[in-house]
Amino acid sequence: MALSATRGVTLDELVALNDELIALVRSGVPLEKGLIALGKDLPGRLGELARSLGRRLESGESLADTLDDSKEGFPRVYQAVVAAGIRSGRLSSALEGISTAARRAAEVRRVMIVSLVYPIVVLMVASFMFLFTAVYTAPVVSRLYEWLRIERPWWYEWVDRVTHVGPEVIIGFWLATIIGGGLWLYRSARATAISDKGAHGFPTVARVLHVGRLAMFSDVLAMMVEQQVALDEGVVLAAEASGDRLLIKASNLIAARIRGGQRSGPLPQGFPPLLGWLINSNTQRSHLSKTLRQSADSYRRRALNMGNWLTIYLPIILSAGVGGTIAMLYVLIVMAPFCNLLYQLSLP
Repeated sequence: MALSATRGVTLDELVALNDELIALVRSGVPLEKGLIALGKDLPGRLGELARSLGRRLESGESLADTLDDSKEGFPRVYQAVVAAGIRSGRLSSALEGISTAARRAAEVRRVMIVSLVYPIVVLMVASFMFLFTAVYTAPVVSRLYEWLRIERPWWYEWVDRVTHVGPEVIIGFWLATIIGGGLWLYRSARATAISDKGAHGFPTVARVLHVGRLAMFSDVLAMMVEQQVALDEGVVLAAEASGDRLLIKASNLIAARIRGGQRSGPLPQGFPPLLGWLINSNTQRSHLSKTLRQSADSYRRRALNMGNWLTIYLPIILSAGVGGTIAMLYVLIVMAPFCNLLYQLSLP
């Protein structure tokens, strides 16, 4: 039974299936038999996915060709990683790299959801309070000014406008938030979240994923170098495996230079400076491979540190920002006009 084209592979499904593939490759079990047997044990769509892959492998298709089918919803990044692993002869290492990237994307998504729960709850309560204040409290204060014949302060006109348009703005804000949040939750749960398409609007999250993709690029390129793959081909395959669109474009330019024998020249935008310098300087393959492995470890540590920053500081920043905005609006709409009214009444 063919898989539905309307639903892509999720991050959790990709991680689970990928871990099983790693175990099968390491154990030496034929993938087609292992996947078919695995599909009988796994529940739901994941089992269907494993059986479908196993049957196609059993019919004579290669693993790379099997994955290169949009109907099964595998992201282009995953296909490129598998192709690079097969080409380098280190498929299990390539699959481990994509598992790390997928888990990192899932962890960033979890951190974002947990970080936003408290600010959203506070904002919901604040929205209710604002609507109550705009509809009931603010008009009472305004009528008091008129009844006591006290001149309203110059800034009260602005407050009056806010209380009039505020309810419509609040309702529109929540409609947009629900729609946008639902779309983000859906897209971020897809396996394509490990590519360069996710996390728009969240610069710090996008940076974490970008650094993770650089680690993937360094790891895959090291495999290419160790297996004596042509450097121009290895650079392109590693960039495609990373899923970073800017890096793919830059790597294609680097590969064209290598094929043309032009190692010198400024690096294209988006290409790691150290790796670019090593490639341009015609470094020995053994030294290049070692440096690539060290760079991959460095990028992974940076991604981990930035992920920890998100976990610790993002909830604090969002909560403080939401809480501060709520307090300011309450003071401007309720407390400031009321205090001004009391002050005017105290004058002789």
